[in-house]
Amino acid sequence: MTHSVKTGWTAALLLALGLAACGGDETTITERKRQEADPRVGAFLIEGQRAFEDGAYAAALAFSDSAEALAPDLADVHFLRGVVYTQLNRLDVAQAAYETVLELDPDYRGARYNMALNAFRRGKLRDAIDLYQAERAHGESSDLMLELGRVYARLGEPDSAVWAYERAVALDSTNATAHMWLGQLYEELGEFDRALAASRTGLRLKPDDLDYRYIIGSQLFRTGAVEEARPYLAAVADAQPWHHGAQFNLGQVLMRLGEEDRAQTYFARADSAQQLQQKINEAQNAINRDPENLGHWVELAGLLRRAGQQDRAIEALEVAVSIDPFNLHLQNNLALMLAEDGRAARAIRRYHAILSLDSTMADVWFNLGVVYANDGQRGRARTAWRTTLRHAPNHPAAADYLRQLDAME
Repeated sequence: MTHSVKTGWTAALLLALGLAACGGDETTITERKRQEADPRVGAFLIEGQRAFEDGAYAAALAFSDSAEALAPDLADVHFLRGVVYTQLNRLDVAQAAYETVLELDPDYRGARYNMALNAFRRGKLRDAIDLYQAERAHGESSDLMLELGRVYARLGEPDSAVWAYERAVALDSTNATAHMWLGQLYEELGEFDRALAASRTGLRLKPDDLDYRYIIGSQLFRTGAVEEARPYLAAVADAQPWHHGAQFNLGQVLMRLGEEDRAQTYFARADSAQQLQQKINEAQNAINRDPENLGHWVELAGLLRRAGQQDRAIEALEVAVSIDPFNLHLQNNLALMLAEDGRAARAIRRYHAILSLDSTMADVWFNLGVVYANDGQRGRARTAWRTTLRHAPNHPAAADYLRQLDAME
């Protein structure tokens, strides 16, 4: 079963360290060890979590090392390490970290869940089911049942998948992804009325989600509701030129409606999108074979950026930077991508980190000024552009931007 809704293991990795081991009224092993630990351990773990969320994976691992030096038998330390190594696609190392977590605290919430997600990525579906069921024994959640349903669907066990998805909805009726995945499963079973009902519920919960619009548009097309499918598919095809399914299905809709010339435009886009997706798949396979190869991650980031998948492109480049943190060219590219995605605060922090290593990089000062200006921090933008000219008096844009800033004020 193929899902186009974005969710899964990446979301699970953001489990808060302070909540991962909690459950029930009794004090757990990990909670007792937290109380006994040096106060610096908690600070290191919090900073490690923040570094992870900022994509600073090498720093996150360094903080976990510092915490381990003070509290080697605290499961939280190894959980954080497992989270980071999963993001780096080093699944063997992540597996070892999670196993250590469970050796230290067999009731630790989240460890089996993340191990199950990694087993799914490796194609070890029965192992994933066993791990999800073991995690379920420590507490059931909507997201856990959602992922369990995905494994059953991949195994071709639709009855079990329907049960798991329906349980996910029962636990949280606002879980839009559960509704959408249930709708896709019903579609594969040929139950189109139930498929559309479930999918429409998901879209009502997330009305702006383009993936959900695509799913409903495709289902409407397959049921022959061509006119109704058109606006759903057009919204996705126009916003995401590299979305193969949206381009191709919209082309088919237009052919049915007699608009053959317009249809050919979308069929051509579909061909280009398919070729790009093939390259993305090849880059991901190369990473799976050799996750520590810098070039593979850089290539994947570039391809994802071309495909308009900015979030995934940033994640890939963050991994590349963690492999070679002193590559200032990569650091600058990552900061640019963060700025393009509207993440001004993170871009600014990244630029300052670069400049702390080499304060003479004029282009970095210039880019920092652009982010400051777009963020409304004109005084800091002016300082950055003046510093640009100090290091590169003939910089082609800094002087012009300063003049524009002066004119605005």
